[in-house]
Amino acid sequence: MMACSSAETEPVKKKRKTGRDDSDIFDEFHSKFLTENPSFVDAVNKFKQEITALGAYEIGSCNAADPDNGYCFTKADCTLKPTQRTFAFGNLFIEAFKMLKNFITKKEIPTDSQTKMTLELLVKFLLNEGNYVEYEIQEGLSRTKECDDETELTVLLAFHLFSQLSTSPYFTIDNRKANQIKVCPCGKRHGQIVYGDTSIGNLNVWHGYLDLIMEGADVIIDTIDGEQETYKDVESAVEVKQRHFEMNDNSAGSSLVQVAAKTIVYSFYYKQVHPDHSNTLIPCIGVSHLGLIFYFYDSVNDVLLGSTHFPLAASSPFQLSFTAVIGVWLILNHKHLCNGLSLIDLKEVPKARFTDVAKSKIDIYKRELKRGQVGTSLKRFNVLSLDPLTFVNSKFFLSPELEDL
Repeated sequence: MMACSSAETEPVKKKRKTGRDDSDIFDEFHSKFLTENPSFVDAVNKFKQEITALGAYEIGSCNAADPDNGYCFTKADCTLKPTQRTFAFGNLFIEAFKMLKNFITKKEIPTDSQTKMTLELLVKFLLNEGNYVEYEIQEGLSRTKECDDETELTVLLAFHLFSQLSTSPYFTIDNRKANQIKVCPCGKRHGQIVYGDTSIGNLNVWHGYLDLIMEGADVIIDTIDGEQETYKDVESAVEVKQRHFEMNDNSAGSSLVQVAAKTIVYSFYYKQVHPDHSNTLIPCIGVSHLGLIFYFYDSVNDVLLGSTHFPLAASSPFQLSFTAVIGVWLILNHKHLCNGLSLIDLKEVPKARFTDVAKSKIDIYKRELKRGQVGTSLKRFNVLSLDPLTFVNSKFFLSPELEDL
C-alpha cells in the first residue's frame, strides 16, 4: 500500500525491506517490540480507563438553523455543555480492543483478511516499517513543533501518521491554503500532495471547508488553535500546563466549536451518502503542534462525544505516544473497527439536542448536504471546560465486555 495522497502519484519507490511475510512482522512485534516497549500494553489498557474518557455534550444556543442565514463554520455559534456522562473510549471499539488484547497476550492473529490487514498497519508502524526507504516515522513526527504554519503541520501528519495507519492512505488538503507546499516539511518526497475543494454542507445551514480529508477512510482532520491551558495528560494522568487546545473555549468561532460543527455536518453527510451503514457514529480528529483530540457525532441517535487531549509525544526528547497512535489507528479505520453505540445502553447516553435546536432545517442536514462547490465562507463553538476529565460529578461508563480484558 502506498503512503501517498492520490491515485495519481509518483512512481513507487523501493521498499525498506523485501521478502518478509506477515508472520515475520507479527513475530517481530512480540519478540522485539513488546520486549523493548512493555509500556505499550499500558497504552492499550488506557482505552478502558477514565483517563481517555469520551465526554457527552449537550448543545444549547445555536445558529445551526437560523431562519434567515446559513453560516460558515468559522461563524458557527453553538454552546457546548458538558453533561455528567463520560464513556470509555474502548466502548466504541469493543471487538477491535478484544482483537488487540488477544494479539498481545495470546499472539492470536485475526483470520478475517480486512481485520488482519488493519492490525498489520499498526504493527508495521510501531516497528517503524515505513513504506519508503527514507521514511523514518518517529524522526518525521518529531518535527511537528517546527512547522511554521497549519499547512506544514497538516502535510507532515498526513504523510507520517495518518496515511501510515489507515487502510485508505489517500488524502486531500484544502486548496485555499496560501502556503501550498510541494514537499513534506521533513524534506523527503513521499508522494504527491493533493490540494482540492474540501467544502461541505449547504449554504442554507452550516457549511465551509475542511482542512484535510482522509479519502476512503471517511475521516476529517481539523487544525486547532493552541493556548496556555491546564489539562490532564493521558500518558501521565497528572495535570500540566502547556500551550494547548482551547479546551475551555466554547465561544462562537472557537476551535472546538468549529470541530464540533464540522463533525456534525460530516456525520449527516456520511449518513446521506452511506444510508445502509449500521454504524452512524462518525469521528473527526482535531490536531495542533502538540497533540490531538477526537470528536464523534451520531446523526441518527443525536449523540456528540469528545475526548480529552492526547499529546503526540510521551516524553522529551520526542518519543511518540503509543496512546495517541492507538487512538489515531482506531479512528482512521473506524469503518472496520468501530461498533459505535450499538453496545452502549442508549438510555445512559445524553442527547446532544442538535436535532432539536436545528429542527426547522433538520431536513437539509439529513438530505441536502453536498461535498464540493458549496461556497466560500467558514466559523467556530462556546463552553465551561470541554475536557471530559474535568466534568463535575461525572459518571463513567465501561462496557462489561471490557472489564475482564
